[in-house]
Amino acid sequence: MNNKNILIVDDSKENRMLLRMMLEDDYQISEAESGSECLAMISDDLPDLVLLDVKMPEMTGYEVCTRLRQNTTTENLPIIFVSALDSTEERLAGFEVGGDEYVIKPVDGNDLFSKINSCLNRQKATQEAHVQAQNNMRVALEAMTVSSELGQIIEFIKRGQEIHSFLDIGRAVLSLTQEFCVNASVMIDTDQRYFFGCENDSMEARFLEKIKEAKDRIISIGIRTIVQDAHIVLLIKDMPLDNENHVGRLRDHMAVIMDIANSFVVKLNNELSQQQQRKQFLAEVIAIAETQIQQTSEKLAKQQLLSNEISQQMVNHLEEMLFGLGLYDDQEQILMKLASDTSYKLNENSIQAKDIDQELNVITERLKSLQSTT
Repeated sequence: MNNKNILIVDDSKENRMLLRMMLEDDYQISEAESGSECLAMISDDLPDLVLLDVKMPEMTGYEVCTRLRQNTTTENLPIIFVSALDSTEERLAGFEVGGDEYVIKPVDGNDLFSKINSCLNRQKATQEAHVQAQNNMRVALEAMTVSSELGQIIEFIKRGQEIHSFLDIGRAVLSLTQEFCVNASVMIDTDQRYFFGCENDSMEARFLEKIKEAKDRIISIGIRTIVQDAHIVLLIKDMPLDNENHVGRLRDHMAVIMDIANSFVVKLNNELSQQQQRKQFLAEVIAIAETQIQQTSEKLAKQQLLSNEISQQMVNHLEEMLFGLGLYDDQEQILMKLASDTSYKLNENSIQAKDIDQELNVITERLKSLQSTT
């Protein structure tokens, strides 16, 4: 026996009995003796097909069909009119109110079975098409959703150019999880630990620290999911467990996001390390420069002192010699001017040595200024 249920609606008991005898070996049969009883039975239990008499008291078959077509639950229910009225007008009237087929009384069994099978096959095809359309719509919506989510991840990658601190990374991850409509907390683990979305001394922070010791990349605990990488841990607090596909996508996306965020942390660590190395190198250069400048200054000072002493000794010795030579005044003046000019040049060299010392000190000051801005 076919498991399809056919409802026979006819005010004549004999007609219902005849149809039942023809169909009950192949279908499950139920009966209604009026239009109102038909509508009541269908509201409780929807049949697969209705055999509907046209001329009935109180409510005709056409009126019953109209009512059924106005209801979204029964608008596609297969309906075959069974009537002794064989005119073209009656057949058109049946099709106008939504009937699928029209069978003339007395009923021919072969014709009835043929039209029932035709209606049920069309109904099956319609239902399959409807299911396929729903599946296609679901796939299309999921594809659009995935495309949108991938677009958000791409935007997250682009934000890497704007990241200059661990604070920037934590905020960027939290902002992205909000776009995915989930609440989250983040821990960045480098030379020290930074927490985002929770207080440093909170239970969530301690939970993130403990989870960091686990080896599993993704851990699910009820509605909570933890995704971690080498330097970052993400705690999602409210995974939508009622949607398995959505949960699966979220886990995949968050794993990718953690990979990207971890690369941001590594890149920032490298930059900070390079900055520290540059500062250390400059400090070493400054120390060497200060030592060399100090030594050079001391040598210049000694040379300056020695030059002054030699110059003064020379002038004093020359004066003593002049008094003993008995030269004329103009000759003494020429020699004294020569000694004075020589002394002046030595003093000028001494001043230039001081200028060199000051210029060397300016170099060290500029090196220190560069160190403070690195």
